[in-house]
Amino acid sequence: MPKRNDVPTSAYRLLLKNGVTFNHLASRVPYLKRLGIDCVSVSSVFDTSDAGNGRRSFDPTTLDRKSGGEQGFARLIRALENAGISLLIDINPNQIPASYENPWWRSLLEWGKDAKYAKYFDVDWSSRLSLPVLERPLVEELDNSAISLVFDTAANMLGISHAQNLYPLSPPSYATVLQGLDSELANQFREAAAKAQPSHPDQFHENLRVIYGRSSVSNRLALADHLNRLTVDISSLKKVLTEQHWILMTIADARKHLTYRHSYDSLYSVGANVEDPDVFNDFHKTALELIKLSAVSGFRVNQIDGLADPAGYLKQLRHATGSNAYIVTDKIFLNGEVQSEEWDVDGTAGYEFIAVASNVLVNHAQLPTLEQAHATVAGVERSRENHYRDAKHAILHKKLAPELNALARFLLQFSPADIDELEIRRAISETITELPVFRTYPSDRQDHYTMILQTAGITRSTLPPKIYDEFDTRYQQLSAAVMAQAVEESYRYDRGPISVDEITVFSADAKRPVEAFHTHMAQKAAMMPLGMNATSFSYATKFGEDARMRLLALTESPANWIQCVSDWRIRFAQNVKMIEGALVPHPETEWLIYQTMAAIWPPQLHLDDQKSLLAVQDELTGFVIRAIREMRKDAFWTEVNRPYEMAVADYIGSVFLDRTFLMEFADRMRPYWVAGAVNSLSQTVLKMTTPGMPVIQTGSETWDFSLSQTGAPDDAGFEKLSAQLNYAEQSPFTNLLADWHSGALKQRIITTHLRLRQQYPELFLRGDYIPLQISGIYSDHLLAFLRRNESSSCIVAVPRLPFEAVSKFQEPFMPIPAWGDTTIHVPETISSAVFHNVLTGETILPGDALLAADAMRDFSTVTLIAD
Repeated sequence: MPKRNDVPTSAYRLLLKNGVTFNHLASRVPYLKRLGIDCVSVSSVFDTSDAGNGRRSFDPTTLDRKSGGEQGFARLIRALENAGISLLIDINPNQIPASYENPWWRSLLEWGKDAKYAKYFDVDWSSRLSLPVLERPLVEELDNSAISLVFDTAANMLGISHAQNLYPLSPPSYATVLQGLDSELANQFREAAAKAQPSHPDQFHENLRVIYGRSSVSNRLALADHLNRLTVDISSLKKVLTEQHWILMTIADARKHLTYRHSYDSLYSVGANVEDPDVFNDFHKTALELIKLSAVSGFRVNQIDGLADPAGYLKQLRHATGSNAYIVTDKIFLNGEVQSEEWDVDGTAGYEFIAVASNVLVNHAQLPTLEQAHATVAGVERSRENHYRDAKHAILHKKLAPELNALARFLLQFSPADIDELEIRRAISETITELPVFRTYPSDRQDHYTMILQTAGITRSTLPPKIYDEFDTRYQQLSAAVMAQAVEESYRYDRGPISVDEITVFSADAKRPVEAFHTHMAQKAAMMPLGMNATSFSYATKFGEDARMRLLALTESPANWIQCVSDWRIRFAQNVKMIEGALVPHPETEWLIYQTMAAIWPPQLHLDDQKSLLAVQDELTGFVIRAIREMRKDAFWTEVNRPYEMAVADYIGSVFLDRTFLMEFADRMRPYWVAGAVNSLSQTVLKMTTPGMPVIQTGSETWDFSLSQTGAPDDAGFEKLSAQLNYAEQSPFTNLLADWHSGALKQRIITTHLRLRQQYPELFLRGDYIPLQISGIYSDHLLAFLRRNESSSCIVAVPRLPFEAVSKFQEPFMPIPAWGDTTIHVPETISSAVFHNVLTGETILPGDALLAADAMRDFSTVTLIAD
């Protein structure tokens, strides 16, 4: 465990998206300082490009010019330095943009496997490099004059132009292109191309620039005319295309045959061979310079499981950064996984906390009732395991088929002649589909590949070690990509309740959730206490953190919720359409519509506020459309069903036109919203006080009922947060409780605990975690623990399963008299200490037994501190 003193006590997650710049981030620093933040975590500060499906891919060599470049970044660094706030930035060593703007990729297009940067990418050079850029087959694009030959004066190269993108021609093909053109310019171009060397690509383009710059206007016009005539000569243009290291193809064709490892679901991000020392050094050059300048204190490493050797990479990164850099990964733990001791990091980005917190706050006793009702509505009953398996199979064969096919072909070349490639592919598919985690590692691999090798007619002993290692690496990277997509997309949408499925694990221990929580936290305190605790906006979640807490409340009163859905489906049955023999929306989609409405409905929304109502309708519609595309049943990203989507949008529109229904909806959902608010406050306090560094997603210090695709707050949003912080700090706690809808109550709880963490950093970063026993009538509805080190102690208690207690009330406050003899048992070593309630200011002498009714008299969560 690191023993340095510069570990941050909290982090605030800021995103460079939707026009947000470094200057915007710098302007928000004073507010973050007031809030109690001492570290800012920023999404990629490097140049980004569109990678499709809402993804961004970044160039690790250049600070983001659209966000302000070096000047804007310097302003951000100065603002953070003046405030005493450190900076953590994202890096993604698993991928590089597969775009012309990336000079490494551009070199690959021009020189193929001989390119200076060829080894930087994971490319199969047994055939030409696939470029999935066409909407129509190549022959149609040629017939429609959508492809042309040009000399690009900005890049100083001959290339193919298509849809405002440029694809460089290989220097040997210049002779073919310029054939028949007799001019000084053409002759000098041919000579320069003949002498060009892949080891010096910039020199070649500099030569072309000088030649073109010195040429006469008549020679330039002659070249342009020649290229124009070749463009309309389809036969000649085809010949030029066949001489390139790449081939233009449709996205659909690329899904079947892609010659490079792409980054999860993006065809426009290519896998990087970052394990190679030269690639590692070039990829991290700029980021490591920022570390050395103390402009950056550490890294958040994304897509770690996509690397060939995560442990080896992290060892290399730690060696390059030094021991003081703070490094976390976006590793997601599934089915009881724990942090590998081989990984030289401070911990993870904290997504496992989403699972652990949700697991202890969901009502496992009544969850089956909810799931059975959902299965009945959906018209299909399957276990989570089967659903998960189906989703992984679909993604493997629809989105990652090129990698699956390539892996099968790789083994086939070492197999006996009578072995069928299809059987090898099936064995690989079945093994990955059954894998319960993202990937396996050397220590737990054992006989994992037995079925695959047997099917291929191979044994491990017959394969050269280098060949086996290559197969192993390809398999691991493919299994990680499949799992990531299964978690993010198909597996998550068509299940009920969504909130349980999106937490990325099957219940750690449904029969003993409190014990499971304590076990996890004790393990984290022992193994990775400096890792993060996150509650929102990982790529595996669909809802903001407080929306999820509302959905957990559904499990506490499932019968009432089921009746609500039934009533509303009947009410709007006349708006359901029939398209090609299918109900639209499908009953399962109707459930999703009402469930999502319950999750995201703003607590202060007035039905006469037409603008805000329309915003909610638009947000809901967009979410449901994305969902039905990914649910595989109605459509898929590559198979968009427009009539279905329009019918679903019309159905949602009819729901929002019915004001009587909306009034009824709000009235029937209010008990869930109050219980959800209690859940949210419990989750917030747990995140602030359990082992790990709390991460606050932009804007989630107040109520966060958003969807994961929603943009971050703009400057006006931060002005509101700053004004609300003034209100939260200055108002009596009882006033904030009465005005809980505003979110100022949550902001007060967060800022109070952030300042507490700054006051007692060692206690919360490295202190012991000790579960506290609870007895009495409501013992199952309370979770309590002690944080302790040599100088300080902190008792924390939060309610769980609050629906029954609060459903008749208008505020998220537990009716304490009903708790009777419910008691928190305090260890003898601190029973005589004088504790201070950090939220209410009350002084408490707990003794050896602290009654919940006494501890929670003024508020439902308890944080007591003693020196």
